[in-house]
Amino acid sequence: MKRSLSRREFLQRVSVSAAGVALAACGSAPAPAPDQAAQATSGSASSEPAPTTAAPAAEKQVVRFTMFGHPGLVELMVPIFNETHPDVEVQFERSEGQGYAEKLSAAIAGGQAWDAFRAPGTWPTRFGPKGVAADLNPFITIDTEYPEDIYLPGIIDTWNVEGKRYGLPGWCLTAWLFYNKKLLDEAGVPYPTPETTWEDYVTMAKKLTKEENGTITQYGANGWGSWTLPVAQDVWSAGGCFYYNEDMTEICVDDPATIKVLQDEADLMNVDKAQPSALNPPSSPVSLLSGKVATEINGDYLPWDNKDQWSEDFDATLTPLRDGKRTNAYFPDPLVISNTSNVKEGAYRWIAWFAADPASWAIQGKVVFPTTKRQYEDPALRSQWLVAPRPPGMIALASEHSKNAKFMKVEPHADEFEGTIYYSEIDNLWRAKGSAAEVAKSITDKGNELLAKPID
Repeated sequence: MKRSLSRREFLQRVSVSAAGVALAACGSAPAPAPDQAAQATSGSASSEPAPTTAAPAAEKQVVRFTMFGHPGLVELMVPIFNETHPDVEVQFERSEGQGYAEKLSAAIAGGQAWDAFRAPGTWPTRFGPKGVAADLNPFITIDTEYPEDIYLPGIIDTWNVEGKRYGLPGWCLTAWLFYNKKLLDEAGVPYPTPETTWEDYVTMAKKLTKEENGTITQYGANGWGSWTLPVAQDVWSAGGCFYYNEDMTEICVDDPATIKVLQDEADLMNVDKAQPSALNPPSSPVSLLSGKVATEINGDYLPWDNKDQWSEDFDATLTPLRDGKRTNAYFPDPLVISNTSNVKEGAYRWIAWFAADPASWAIQGKVVFPTTKRQYEDPALRSQWLVAPRPPGMIALASEHSKNAKFMKVEPHADEFEGTIYYSEIDNLWRAKGSAAEVAKSITDKGNELLAKPID
């Protein structure tokens, strides 16, 4: 995939402690409220005559914005927004994924923060309460153009802390089961469908795995266990706990349903030999795009990021059922407004348009999944973003996919938890150095010790 940085790589490379020092150092700035001059004027009595000269025109708000990812798309979105919002001008600066958190920390600590920016997933809840990010509630509660009830249920509360909202969901990352129709046809294996169970899928993956002279030349499955979203989706479908309990106060990976799912995924690699290791994939085959992998769980961005290699041989469907149930994990990315910005109103109008406007989704919807219900429910809007290279199955099932959405929320310890506990422990399972029960207990015990520590 031609992404600047994977989620796993990003989380492992971010220096959380260094970022925390920089952000904490500048966390004392108060949170200015939206401009209330008009309310103050209308609510005061005055014996002075009304002015006879026209009031000066409001000055255009210039909003500085940065993010990584969406290569080439935000560059198309900004001119459309600026043209349709003559009183706001967004000035976009592209950033690279590697070193992005450090870049933000340095800018904030130096008093040079952008007015709005894409933030790492834990930043709004970790640093918003310290005064780094603005509370968006004063804007959201009076927004009549993009009211909160147009969003997918619950998504707008992803970064709530004690009643304050420190981020707006810019888009959603979602997981799908992709497959190579040509390889399934050659093997006489029916295509997976929304009714395919995990047991059906394992049988399918084993039939699609080929070996020659002791070397596997084609894998039936790929992607399970390689990053957190597919694991969360599989665990939640089975009714298990991935990372936290519902109020995010306890790590509960040692839940019996979670343990079974983790063992099933490990067995797919180490017992059934139908998937390469999530840690040490062979040089070839490595992915669906190699033509030597029959099925792969991956993000919805896969077709667009590889549009030059995409073909009609590939299609997508929903991931396998667990006990007749399915939950689809949605990972929303936050757009944040700096608490030191002098143009918060303009910055909010930009990120709200980014997150919720149909004109925005006509562009970025070709890559990532929308945040609002109407993009899934309105046929005219669906036809704008559910287009090739998105495969036919994804186009047909996108609305159903969204109805079973559960949003991945993370509390402030999450970066450290993933970087120092989860990945290192889960590696032992994928490498067959421990059972799912052993690994899950270790993750749970160490994770709860971490959660008991105060946030710097």
